Amino acid sequence: MEYPSFENEPKKKAFWAATCLILVVGWIIYMLWASRIGTRIVLMASIPEWTTYIVVGCLVGLVFAGRAIYYRPDGRDLKRVADSFVGGVCLGLVLSLNSYKVFTYLLPGEIVHYESAYELHIPGPSFGRSGRCEAGLRFKDLNTERWIELCTTELEFNERRKKGMDVVLVTAHSNKIGSYIVGYQFIYK
Repeated sequence: MEYPSFENEPKKKAFWAATCLILVVGWIIYMLWASRIGTRIVLMASIPEWTTYIVVGCLVGLVFAGRAIYYRPDGRDLKRVADSFVGGVCLGLVLSLNSYKVFTYLLPGEIVHYESAYELHIPGPSFGRSGRCEAGLRFKDLNTERWIELCTTELEFNERRKKGMDVVLVTAHSNKIGSYIVGYQFIYK
């Protein structure tokens, strides 16, 4: 028979703290990676991106609220159940963000090459709260038939494009969810 010992208590706390820290750091790295690849992805118009994120958040919120009701006999008051529901919605929403873009990147598909007309926009698309790109190269994706705008600079644009290059040759990884723009180069028509 083993007797309870308080000697292992700091080790258990350190183990669980390290596990939580690894999970949080891993999640932050995943979100940064997903946001980075998300700038080069265009989804099909039929994909209900935000609807899916909200539904997943609500389902996780219902699980948390159900747990508050059934596993805590003293936790049946409305405030505790509502707090658990809101916490679950937030967790589910944050965990499901960018999932369609990651699926587009990871799922198998075809590598396609196509020509497209392009436009240069100054300033380019925003990249968060910190600002905008210097310039944006905008063209239409063949698979999704939607426009995508990639960040660039005027200097890079002028170096890669010579006079008379009116078309961009796009290389994209396409599947049923959307397209990931692998690369592009300017060509003569």
